[in-house]
Amino acid sequence: MWEQMNRKAVELFQNGKYDEALDMGKKALAEAEKSYGPDDPRVARSLNNLAEIYRARVKYSEAEPLWKRALDIRERALGKDHPDVATTLNNIAGAYFEQGKFDEAEPLFRRALRIIEKSLGPEHPDLAASLTNMAALNRAIGKYPAAKPLYDRALKILEKASGPESLEVGGVLNDLAGLYESQQRFADAEPLYRRALGIAEKSFGPYHPHVAASLSNLAATLAGLRKYQEAESLMLRAQQILETNFGEKHPYTATGLENLAEFYEGIGRTEEANALKARAAEIKRR
Repeated sequence: MWEQMNRKAVELFQNGKYDEALDMGKKALAEAEKSYGPDDPRVARSLNNLAEIYRARVKYSEAEPLWKRALDIRERALGKDHPDVATTLNNIAGAYFEQGKFDEAEPLFRRALRIIEKSLGPEHPDLAASLTNMAALNRAIGKYPAAKPLYDRALKILEKASGPESLEVGGVLNDLAGLYESQQRFADAEPLYRRALGIAEKSFGPYHPHVAASLSNLAATLAGLRKYQEAESLMLRAQQILETNFGEKHPYTATGLENLAEFYEGIGRTEEANALKARAAEIKRR
């Protein structure tokens, strides 16, 4: 019974049905506690899943005590160096990161990284995820030199584990390119964004929202290199993808319009920029 309920909660969550997922997640937790007792690892799993649903709804105060209880259960039941402990640590740290609580996130990310490397080995794909977490934290606090080798190592692990054209590799390429872009190293970022775009197009097809995101990333770097004509072409294509997928009055469409407006404003095309801003504002008002 619990397994089915837990699986259903995850399925609803993955489909974006957060209210239904939350209700089912609470029922799964109650069933786990009833069937297995309050200190069973299956209870920790339900707690972790429920916390992730709250996190998706940006309700961190509800999620944090659930994660901490799950962490306590897993440490006592599985040992402090178990990969499931690292998963919970990464989840808590990720929530702190999203709230800008970098000092609180850092020791948890570091501990999770040590656990995964020790328990799963230096080439496991899960280690790549922990490496990118630490790299993102270093980037957020301006420690760019510390971030790069972490991204490089994660990229090497994933290229070996899942192939050079996997979505996981594309994600790290985007992250590393973003690191370069943060330092205005646009020439270094460009080939990485181009490679990430190719992976997205191959994986999803030319009209997927992930492709629109890759197009926008590359366009921003091209603008930094003053390749304005190509940058404009990519941004217009990205906007067309958003409107095709979400419609002309969706918030994602409005965000794309704002990005395009910012680009036009940056190259002195003020009239076009203002028109796009007005259209975006109208969408958001509705």
